[in-house]
Parts: sequence; C-alpha cells; structure tokens
Amino acid sequence: MHKKNNLLVISLLSIASCGTVSAYDSTDDAKVNKERQTSEYEKVGIRARSFIISPKLDIDNQYDSNIYKQDKKLSPVDSYVAHFKPGLNVRSDWSRHALNLMFDSDFTQYATQGNLNNYQDMFTRLDGRLDVVRDSHLDLGFAYNSLHEDRGSPDQIAGKGPTFYDSKVMGAFYSHKLNRVSIKTGLDTVRYDYQDVFTSLDSVLAMSTRNHWEHAPSIRLGYEIQPEYEGYINLVYKEVDYDDLVRSSGSGIAYNRNSSGYNALAGLAFEMTELVTGDMSVGYLQRDYVDSRLPSISGINGFVKLKWRPTALSTFNGKLSHDINETTQEGVAGVLTTGVSLGVDHELLRNVLLSANGSFTNNDYQGSAVANRENRQDKIYGANVSAKYLLNRNLSTVLSYTYQSRDVNYLFSNYEVHQVMLNLRGEF
Repeated sequence: MHKKNNLLVISLLSIASCGTVSAYDSTDDAKVNKERQTSEYEKVGIRARSFIISPKLDIDNQYDSNIYKQDKKLSPVDSYVAHFKPGLNVRSDWSRHALNLMFDSDFTQYATQGNLNNYQDMFTRLDGRLDVVRDSHLDLGFAYNSLHEDRGSPDQIAGKGPTFYDSKVMGAFYSHKLNRVSIKTGLDTVRYDYQDVFTSLDSVLAMSTRNHWEHAPSIRLGYEIQPEYEGYINLVYKEVDYDDLVRSSGSGIAYNRNSSGYNALAGLAFEMTELVTGDMSVGYLQRDYVDSRLPSISGINGFVKLKWRPTALSTFNGKLSHDINETTQEGVAGVLTTGVSLGVDHELLRNVLLSANGSFTNNDYQGSAVANRENRQDKIYGANVSAKYLLNRNLSTVLSYTYQSRDVNYLFSNYEVHQVMLNLRGEF
C-alpha cells in the first residue's frame, strides 16, 4: 500500500510540475457510455497487478453524402469513408486515490479525394485523484489531442484541406465537503495551436494566427437543502489570450481578439426519485474584448439537464445550454451559442440496445463591424438513430444513421448531410 501511494503522489506531482491539470479537452465533451451492461456482457478488462487494462478496436464503414458540407446548390460530393480506431484505457483499482490513462484515435481514409480529406485524430488523457482526508480530494489531469476542424466551420471555409490543430488541456481542482456545505475550486487551462492551410489557388490561410490560451479559474459553493437536493452558486472567470493579431478566416482583416469575462450561475441539482434526476441553473455572462472594433457581449445565461427513467429499460435525456464561443469572422466579436438536445436509450433485449436523439443549435454571431453586412446566424438541426448488437462481452456491432442540416442567412452556406455507418468493435 505504501508503494502504491508513493506511485500516485509521484505521478500527480510530475503532472503538476509540467504545468498540467484537468482531464479532457473542454471543446470536445467526454464521451458518454450509454450501454446498459449486464454481467453477461460487461467488459472485465485485463488485470495487471492493481490496474485494469481495457484495449479496444473500432472499424467503421461509413457513407457520407456531403463530405465538404457544401451548399445544396453546388452539387455536393459524396464518398465512402473508412475509420480505424484503436484505443486503450488503463485505470487503477485502489481503495483510495485513483490514476487513469486513456488513449483514443481515429485514422480515416476517404475513397473520394482522399488526399484532401484524410485525417488522423488522436486523444490522450492522464488524470488522477488524491484523497486528502474524508470528503476531501484533489483532482489533477492533462490531455493532449491532435484534431481536425469540421469542414462546415465558417472559420476555414476556403481551405483546400481540413484545418489541423492541437489542444493541450490542463486542470486542477480541490473539492471538500463539510456537513451540508461543499466547495470545489480550481483552474482549467487550454492551449490551441493551429496549422496554416492552403486554398485551391495555393495561397495560404494563416490559421496559425488563431493560436491562443484560455484560462478559466472557477469556484462552486453548494448547500444540501435536504438529501438529494443541492442548491449551488458557480462562478467562472475566463481569459482568452492570443499570441498575435488574428486574421479573419485566415486571410482577412487582423483583430486583437484577446478578451476576458465571467459567467455567474445559481442552480439546483436534484434527484427527485430514482427515476428523475436533473441539474438546472440561471445566471449572467459577459465578455469584453481588447479590440475597440469588437463590442462586448452579455446576457442571461443558464442550462438545464434532465434524465428520466420511466422503466428499467428506457432512459430519456434532455439538455439546454447557452454560452459564448470563439470565432474569426470579420468584425464579429463572438458567437452566442444556444443548444437543445433530446435523446432516448432503450434496451430491447439484453444484447440489443436502441437509441435515438435530436438536436438544435443556434449560433448568433455578435457585433458585426462590417458596413452593410447582416450579423450571421446559423440554425443547425441534427438527428441520429442507432441499433447496437452485443455478440458477447468482447464483440459488438452498431448500425446508425445521422442527419444534419444548416440554415444560414448568408448565400451558399446552407448544407445537408446524410451519413450511414456500420461499426464493428472488439474490446476487453
């Protein structure tokens, strides 16, 4: 036990000494495992002393009706797409403390114009928990991700190939509970590094001007009103610091996009019964920009998360959120993003899992400083249905269909995408 604790402390201190912290990329939410595993199909992993190792391999066969997410009037290009996704999870099995390592990847090949579309995404995460005293613990984490930007992004719409970038995510949080009062405070820091992109005319889009840091210290104070009901206040201060002036869409007018602001929320987390749980809050957010050409953004903010289990076999999930996101659109300060999603998971048989979900996102680009130009507004609709079949505890297959469309108040910016995917997974 003494050696195990030393290993954890040394590992966490080595993370902290490198300036590291929180678990995963904040732009990329952590994947939610929706499987309803019974003992017959539960993954057991490979035990190595006090660690459990879970390797996996996904092979996806996909049809994409619009690989460039082009306007319907521009004859969209379709393609068969192959995904090869090896991954690995390692987690400790200790009575106190925790140490976890995750690696995931997506090596993708396009049958059509692969030289312009192929990518290799990789995700890594190392995190741990140090139990200080009872009801008190320190969480540290570091993630490094090598990614590509979605083809539909208005910030790189003229790129010949996808925009590649790296993100480094660091976080450190301390949590403590004393009777009915809880406190969680810490810092999230994210670093983004973009690669320049060529256009079809071989000119350069200076995407590297988007390189920046995001720092977000926060504090959450909670009070247990009664068992399963907690009121809380959450305060987040966010500072965005770019390395240089940012070129609009990589080639336009340069702006100083450094900014700072806060997000203050008051909310209630509850578990009414074993069937209904939720978290809801309301508050105010504000962001101020250094460049005088970019106006401040402020407004009412909040989110709602609900989970309802009407039966032991079905789960309904709902979420509503509102936030400010970064953009490089000319003269635009930031994007007010409002999203809503609804989903249902159902266990048809012990080894047959069905799911369906729908989403709507409204991106409201704030404060265009360009004369005679209307503020951009995107309305994005999405839907997905899937069926998963568990052959045994190590093998499964999923057939899914995904639909997405975008309506924009700019010409030649609308698109519609249909995707059909057959997934095969092997996992221990």
